[in-house]
Amino acid sequence: MTATQWSYSYIARLGEAGILPEASAFRPTAQETRLELVAGLYAMHLALGGKAASSDAPFTDVPKDHADYAAVCWAYESGVVNGVSATSFNPNGSISRQDACTMLIRFARVEKLQLTAVADASQFLDSLNIRQYARSAVTACQMSGLVNGYSNGCFRPAGYITRQECAAVLCRLLDAAETTPAAGSLTVNLADGAYDSLYNSYEAPPSGLVEKSDAVDLSYFDDAVFIGDSVSLMLQYYCAATKALGNAQFLCAGSLSATNALWNVSSASVHPSYQGKKMLVEDGVAACGAKKVYIMLGVNNIGYGVDYAAKDMVTLIDRILAKCPDVTILVESVTPMASSSTIVTDSLNNSKIQQYNDKMQSICEERGWYFINVAESVKDQNGYLASAYCSDNNSMGIHFTNAACQVWVDYLKTHAPAALK
Repeated sequence: MTATQWSYSYIARLGEAGILPEASAFRPTAQETRLELVAGLYAMHLALGGKAASSDAPFTDVPKDHADYAAVCWAYESGVVNGVSATSFNPNGSISRQDACTMLIRFARVEKLQLTAVADASQFLDSLNIRQYARSAVTACQMSGLVNGYSNGCFRPAGYITRQECAAVLCRLLDAAETTPAAGSLTVNLADGAYDSLYNSYEAPPSGLVEKSDAVDLSYFDDAVFIGDSVSLMLQYYCAATKALGNAQFLCAGSLSATNALWNVSSASVHPSYQGKKMLVEDGVAACGAKKVYIMLGVNNIGYGVDYAAKDMVTLIDRILAKCPDVTILVESVTPMASSSTIVTDSLNNSKIQQYNDKMQSICEERGWYFINVAESVKDQNGYLASAYCSDNNSMGIHFTNAACQVWVDYLKTHAPAALK
């Protein structure tokens, strides 16, 4: 890390306070694990004069000789954490932003901290995506200034918190622990369910399936980037020739999938290029400065299993969000195969593609992402890619003609989320 990174001062202070262990590389954009957050909170507990646990934890996946076993015992005994089952803690599992808030407020309650309210309770655009058990904790963290939303108005409750984000939160919590609220100042209610009733008046989150509306003009796409495989490459070529999507940018590569996008870049790897340089997808998004991220991937790895393909897609999107937390994610449905496709198998066919699209739509609703069902615009009455829209009817049967690309463009223009217009 360097002193120019936004999180450097937080990390340095926690290191000086003994809250963070010394490490040769902090990995600021890596996802915080359950064990790492527990270890940080335990170190803070000891720094505040707390004592170790008086009993063992029941978890078989954190052995007694583990360096952080005492931290897990304390966190379990004090009620700061629960296991994922009666005997499992899942120490290396990444922790979501809403779960981190839950642990922070439980910690504050255990330590009998008083958190000054620095802001009124307010709704994030995706507040109703926060799970019931975490709602009051997220609101308490927001009111006390421990956490903030992103510039697009979202909190991303199910998104994983990064190590540098967690360091910033722990530093703010340490400040609160070492500060006595001024006389007469309002403090945050740390009780379970204290702010749950506020959510009854919150508006539904603007996520999930995007419905048809009035067409946007081309300037809407000026801050958009389209990520995809050879299908999206056809759109890229079409837009380069026609400016059909204005100044939209593209990060596409033939045979790209959410699986191989996670691999390291090499001379033989499949990754998109930006300004002539091959790079990871998330690095490409950061380099191009996009705020709207359209992504269509799946046809190249659905054959390995729908759940497998969806899992890697979520991992890729989480990596994009870790690198570029202020972007808005818009997942495009994978388009169907033509009836004459020669690559149809038991594991790759239109039924599997539909299962994948259904799963991704559900995930988008849960994670606060948008889902753009482009596939419906190019299907024939039997659910195949319409032959008039297919440029390779007698082979792969998945690529588009120019006419199909224009249909795609028109669909995108009439299916722009209202919150982004």
